[in-house]
Amino acid sequence: MRIQGLGKTRLQVGMICAMLAAALLLPRSASAHPHVFIYTAADIVFDEKGLAGFRIRWLFDEMFSSMIVLDFDENGNGRFEPAEVERLKKGAFANLREFGYFTHVKIDGKPFTVEFVTDFSARMHKNQMIYEFFVPCHVQAIDAFKEAKLAIYDATFYTSVFLVERPVAYENADPFEVEHRIAKNKKEAYYFDQIYPEEITIRFKRK
Repeated sequence: MRIQGLGKTRLQVGMICAMLAAALLLPRSASAHPHVFIYTAADIVFDEKGLAGFRIRWLFDEMFSSMIVLDFDENGNGRFEPAEVERLKKGAFANLREFGYFTHVKIDGKPFTVEFVTDFSARMHKNQMIYEFFVPCHVQAIDAFKEAKLAIYDATFYTSVFLVERPVAYENADPFEVEHRIAKNKKEAYYFDQIYPEEITIRFKRK
């Protein structure tokens, strides 16, 4: 796995508390360090016109997962029924809109703001929580390559994000010529310019 991160202003407390209680505010200091750990992968999804968006999966560390289960698995059966998922979404995911859902996108070099996501789901795998959601991002394919860049990280470094060993898969890509590479973006460091985000660069065009 590849590892992937405040100033003195008052923001939502580190991401454990921010996810569990969006209204709780505490000061952040320069000594911030990760409280939540996420292992992530992304499916690059195409439709008949070109890029449709990104299906993101997060696998959380066991400590954070146990907190989510304690708070939102109300019947204690180890599964999340639809009503429980909806409460979890409202109480431990929706507030991440303020952080762009940790999803940083550029299309042909221009920033794309992630304002909403769809198809949120949550489930347990053994002792770890998995979130999955879809980031719509429509880019029509043409006969020349277009480029999309995707990086998943928390710039406050209260959540540390790791790419899994094979973090990229394609959906409905057959009509297109697609390639990708993964590299650290050394032009956009975060957390006092100490950490470089790992960036997935996708290039695609019509066959």
